[in-house]
Amino acid sequence: MPDSYEIIVSEKIKRMTIAEAYEYIEAFQSFEGDWPLYLAPRELMEGEREYEVEAITPIPSTHGAVCILEFYLDEELAAKVLSEKLGPKSSEHVKRALEAGVPLHRAVPPAILEEMEEYSSLIKGFRFEAAIPLTRRVEEVPGKPGWIDEHESIEVDLFLIDPDKVKRELDKSLYVGEYLRRLERLSSKCLGEKGWLLLLRGEDACISLESLEKKLGDIVRQLPARRGAMMYTRIVPLS
Repeated sequence: MPDSYEIIVSEKIKRMTIAEAYEYIEAFQSFEGDWPLYLAPRELMEGEREYEVEAITPIPSTHGAVCILEFYLDEELAAKVLSEKLGPKSSEHVKRALEAGVPLHRAVPPAILEEMEEYSSLIKGFRFEAAIPLTRRVEEVPGKPGWIDEHESIEVDLFLIDPDKVKRELDKSLYVGEYLRRLERLSSKCLGEKGWLLLLRGEDACISLESLEKKLGDIVRQLPARRGAMMYTRIVPLS
């Protein structure tokens, strides 16, 4: 049985709801790190269609990493708030962009985002992806819960970082940028090895990272999971 699963951020951030932690998550995930491993959907890599893409830096965990692929908004509340700030015509344009999957920070003008102090109240849920390194390939997830709607095992070069070292760097860091630069230094010293990575994707209501951690931990305990944090760039198509 693997050691307990943890998402390696401060306890203060973990206790926040995903909506309350939105700024922290966005700051983390938008960091353009020099990471050794890239993940992208198979259809993006193998297809002939051209995509507009976004790069995401995941949040490390004791067994891999987690990223928030998409935030879901309360559409009625968002339309009301944006209509007040942008006017009906522009707000309808933004609404269509959000429905097409364009991230909030790309769909809404930066100046408006800065004014939207209530933006966290617009977030009602999210879609996540957890990457879990394995000792062997797994075809099925034992007792897969309903909130996990996709999973796949892929063989990749794994660059695993000692989670205890990651925790020490977190304790030394005063802000997100410092933590990420420390993670870059740790990551640069890792040697890759072939291994299996399980990707779990699903949707959930706007719970805390702490709650997500517990739910993912219940799954990890049933898997042949390897202990090791991971940092990589996750490529996500925007449409």
